[in-house]
Amino acid sequence: DAKTYCDALVLSGKSDWRLPWVRELSSIVDKKESNPSIDTDAFPNTPAAYFWSASLRAGSSSGAWGVSFDGGVVNVSGISFTFEVRCVRGS
Repeated sequence: DAKTYCDALVLSGKSDWRLPWVRELSSIVDKKESNPSIDTDAFPNTPAAYFWSASLRAGSSSGAWGVSFDGGVVNVSGISFTFEVRCVRGS
């Protein structure tokens, strides 16, 4: 559902949004910060929550990698769970 949401997103006249890979999403974690673990000047209003990535767990059709911005933890969760989404643009 997260991938479908980003693929269908039209925001600011742009329609080339996508779900980021786990490496991209984890690159904006700032472990010097907490609740949320992110630079809130660059990314205002980011909740201290878990965000989905487009990276699926190897060998599994039911798990995907995500990043928690409540501590910066990268983890695998079942794709049936409901978490936050941060769509990105670009390749």
